[in-house]
Amino acid sequence: MSEKQSGVLITAPQFGTGKETVGYFTGYACGYCKGNGYYLDPDIINERVKVPCPKCGGTGQVKGIVTVEWVPDGEVKSYFKEE
Repeated sequence: MSEKQSGVLITAPQFGTGKETVGYFTGYACGYCKGNGYYLDPDIINERVKVPCPKCGGTGQVKGIVTVEWVPDGEVKSYFKEE
């Protein structure tokens, strides 16, 4: 079975720290409604009532927004420490 895969190459920015949006990945089927855009109301047994999916809003698709937050990492350099 084939599987759709996307990748992101992350490299440290020249500006140091902060947030950046790396990309938008669209066209994925909603896992909650299995891409239908609706689900059948379980409270109504005698008829099939379609209710819009609360996760995708009835579109049947979701997208991923990848955001990277750059923060300081590790120990402070010894020459900056007060002794």
